Amino acid sequence: MGKNGRLDVQIVSALRPWAETSDERLFCPAFGGHPVDRAEYLALLPVQDSNGRLLAALAEAPDAVPEGVCVGVLAVDPFRPVGPFLKTLRRFGVRAVANFPTTALFDGETGETLRGVGLGAEREVSFLEEAARGGFAVTGFAADADIGRRLRAAGAGRLVVHPGAATGDPSRDAEAVANAAAVAAELRQEGGGPVLLYRAADFEDHHDVMRRAADGLVLPPGAGHSNRP
Repeated sequence: MGKNGRLDVQIVSALRPWAETSDERLFCPAFGGHPVDRAEYLALLPVQDSNGRLLAALAEAPDAVPEGVCVGVLAVDPFRPVGPFLKTLRRFGVRAVANFPTTALFDGETGETLRGVGLGAEREVSFLEEAARGGFAVTGFAADADIGRRLRAAGAGRLVVHPGAATGDPSRDAEAVANAAAVAAELRQEGGGPVLLYRAADFEDHHDVMRRAADGLVLPPGAGHSNRP
């Protein structure tokens, strides 16, 4: 548990020895080497092989993935069949997975395009469903309550509501945060496991609102040692 009994999750891009902390970790090597405010976009775009970077990092790790680490997987990867990929993760000692980076970042025309070619939320749900059947602990990222329910039914023990991409427009970003908080409240009321909010770097100004709305926060690299409650 994180500060004040909250369940916080810190995104990390390397499995180096970690300072004493109560926060869990979401291991996402695809974030490494990128500015924190652009890392999620770049992890989703075909400018890099995000799952390839994950497998390379796991191969270089001296030990198995430690307890308290959930591994972020690009669940819409069209080049890696799910079954063999999950078996490879298991051989590296992975016990928990999340659909992160997630296409929940995109809405509007981009989101529709991804859904139209089968690379949207439906594919992420299918991936996590197969992971849950294979015995992995599953964290599911979702942008809306319907997908959150699908992920929960698929076996996600923990949900993370994603507010989407920040626009830089204060009023629009505040609206996105309010919508995400409402989705989190709806899912929390239904029970079935903790519901967190993803507080990306671009939403730092909305930290307090998001903190109050969820069971915990998922925090970007470099944001996990704040004294803020």
